[in-house]
Amino acid sequence: MIKFYIFLIAFIIFASNAYSTTVVVIDINSLINNSKHFVEISEKINISQQEYKNKFKNIEQNLYKKKEELENLELIINEDEFNLKKKEYYNAVENFENDIANFNNHYEKEIINIKNIIFSKISDLMQNYAEKNQIDLILDKNQYLISAEKINISEIIFVELNESIIDLEFTQYEN
Repeated sequence: MIKFYIFLIAFIIFASNAYSTTVVVIDINSLINNSKHFVEISEKINISQQEYKNKFKNIEQNLYKKKEELENLELIINEDEFNLKKKEYYNAVENFENDIANFNNHYEKEIINIKNIIFSKISDLMQNYAEKNQIDLILDKNQYLISAEKINISEIIFVELNESIIDLEFTQYEN
């Protein structure tokens, strides 16, 4: 009878180990946004944007001046001429807003492309880690409510990511 209980306990322990799933978690957004690759390319993007930001600032100041001039002209010139100048002003404002939207969209797309490249590298690193450590499931930090910190592999992947070489480029905005 004792042998039966020992066998039963051993069977239960073995069965639970045989069907267990190894799960780890990772914070992908943090890895991407804090990687040395993303930080470096972000600085380059900011530098390249500065020239256009200065141009946009000058255009904006000129539009404010035109608005003030238009407000002062309202009482001086006839209604048709005022409406023509007002239309010119509104067209200039619309063109300015379109230029800014195009500028923002351009860099937004560039950043998305860069993040996708970094994510691809992270995916490769996670795949290698999972194979080496017999991991069955990797969850993103945003896909669960709470976990033990000991199953978070973000730091391990972060070190490997920063040690890896990733060629990142972006296209500068041209108006």
